[in-house]
Amino acid sequence: MKKSLLMIFIIGLTMMLTFCEKKAEISPERFQVLVDTVAQELEYETWMDFSYELSKNYPSEYAAGMALVQSAERSIMEQDEARFLKIFELLKTYPEEGILELTDQIAFGNRLAWIMADQMLLFNHAPEVIDFTVAKFKQNEDSLQWRNELGAMIFNTQANIFEKQDEPEKALGAYSLALEYYEQPETLLRRGLILESRDDLEGALEDYITALGLAPNQMMIVQKVKDVYSQMHPDEDPQQFINDMQESLQERRREEVLSEVFDIVAPDFQMIDFNGRTLNNKNLLGKVVFVDFWATWCNPCRRELPEFQKFYELYKKDPRVVFVAASTDQEKEKVKPFVEQMKFTFPVAFAEDTATKFGVEGIPSLFIIGPQGKIRYKIVGFDPDKDFVQEMTWRLQSLLN
Repeated sequence: MKKSLLMIFIIGLTMMLTFCEKKAEISPERFQVLVDTVAQELEYETWMDFSYELSKNYPSEYAAGMALVQSAERSIMEQDEARFLKIFELLKTYPEEGILELTDQIAFGNRLAWIMADQMLLFNHAPEVIDFTVAKFKQNEDSLQWRNELGAMIFNTQANIFEKQDEPEKALGAYSLALEYYEQPETLLRRGLILESRDDLEGALEDYITALGLAPNQMMIVQKVKDVYSQMHPDEDPQQFINDMQESLQERRREEVLSEVFDIVAPDFQMIDFNGRTLNNKNLLGKVVFVDFWATWCNPCRRELPEFQKFYELYKKDPRVVFVAASTDQEKEKVKPFVEQMKFTFPVAFAEDTATKFGVEGIPSLFIIGPQGKIRYKIVGFDPDKDFVQEMTWRLQSLLN
C-alpha cells in the first residue's frame, strides 16, 4: 500500500515536471526528502528516470544536482549505456544557473571517466567523457579555483585511459601535463614505469628519485629506485645509493619545511579544554603551542589526528610545549565519544570563535605559535606521503632552539 501511494505521487510529480509549462514550486527541503525517499523506496529504473527529470528541470536545486551525480555513477555501475548517455548530455549542456559550479562539473566529469577506466565499465565512453572534461578545463582554467589540483587530476585520468587503450606515447604526454600542474609521487611512478618499459632508464630513475623525495616511505618507490639503479650500475651497491639518496632528500626536505616560516602575531584567543584548563595568549607566552583545528566529519582530519597523537606522546611531558586539538564541530555531542573511541589523549577543546580569529579556511589546519606569541608555521591539510612526526619535530626544535 505504501509503495502504491508513493508510486502514484511520484508518477504525478514526474508528469508535472515533464509536461507543465511552469515548473512546480518545491522547497529545497522537499526536494531533499523526495530524493532520499525515491532512492530508498523505488526500483532502479523508476529511480533513475525520476532523478533524470529532477536534474533536467531543476538544475538550480542542490538535491537535483546531487541526483545528477548519483544517477550518473549508478548508470555506470549498472552498465546502463542508454541512461548514462542521457545523463551525460545533461552535463554537457549544464546551464550557468545550475547548482554545480564549473569546478564541480570538471571534477564530476573526471570522476565518471575515472570510474569507467578504473573498473572497465562502459569504458568505450571514457575517452569522450574525459575529452569533454579536459576541454571544459582548458576553456576556463584561468578562472578556476583549485586549478592546479584539477589539472593534475584530469590529466592523470586521461593518462590512465590511454594506458588502458595501450597507447603509451599518449599516456606519457598526459602524465607529463599532469606533473606540470602538480607533482604527485603516484604520477611520477606511473610515468617512470612507462619510461622504464621504453628502456629510458635515466628518465625513469629521475622520476623515481623525485617521487622518493615526495614520498620517502613508499616501499614500492624505494624498490623501483634500487631496481633501475642496479640495471644502470650493476657493480655498485644499490642499498648504499638509497641510503645516501634518502639522507640527502631528508636534509633537503628539512630545509624546505623550515623555510616555510611566518612571523605573524597570534590573535587574541581563549579556549577551555575538556580538562578545564584555560588556554589563551597570556598563559601560553614562552611556550611552543600546537593548535590543530579539526572536525569529526573530516576524513583528512581522521587520518591526521593519529599522527598528531604520536607526536604528542613524544613531547607531552615537556613543559615548554603545549598541545590542543580545537574541534570545529557544530554537533558538539559527537566530539567526546569520537575522542574516546579513538583513544586520543591529547588535550581537546571546542574552537568556538578561535578558528575565525586564526582565519581558518579549511581543515585540518595546524598552527604553531612560537614562545614570543607569534604564528611561526601553518600547515593546511594532511599529506600521508609526508613524515608528519619528523616534520613537526623539525619545526619544534627550530623554535625551542
